[in-house]
Amino acid sequence: MDLWVCIALLVIGFVAIFLEIFVPAGGLIGLGGFMCMLVAVFYGFKHDTITGMLMLLVTIIGTPAAVLLAFKIFPHTYIGKRLILKETQKQETGYTSYTSEKYANLPGAEGTTLTTLRPSGMARINNRKYSVVTDGEMIESGTKIKVTTTEGSRIVVAKAEPTGQEAV
Repeated sequence: MDLWVCIALLVIGFVAIFLEIFVPAGGLIGLGGFMCMLVAVFYGFKHDTITGMLMLLVTIIGTPAAVLLAFKIFPHTYIGKRLILKETQKQETGYTSYTSEKYANLPGAEGTTLTTLRPSGMARINNRKYSVVTDGEMIESGTKIKVTTTEGSRIVVAKAEPTGQEAV
């Protein structure tokens, strides 16, 4: 096989691996490129040892360089601009799942379980639905509960102590 065919296979391999980043083909394009590179190195060694070593060195150094270059270019392509999120979700603009004010008044509050807590589930406390957990005990649905602690957005509840009026 001529030397120019080995070089062409090496170039085709680099282009295929580069394209693999941009084209969703399930790895087939990259695998084809890798196979082209292996064939180029093999036939480079069949040509002579120096050519084979040169092909191997170019493959070992060039493949990571091609992948890094592709990742550097990808965000600026049409597909990359569509797939990569540019905006950030900052707490100052209202993007948050936790605010301390939302949970500050909950310790000591009473409510009712909406689902069976085993040990987690849903409860209605102060006319709002919350995801709650127990300290390990199972509490049936419809049971009166009391918030014992809040740890961040984690609400820990226990069965509410029955008052004298409910015992009758």
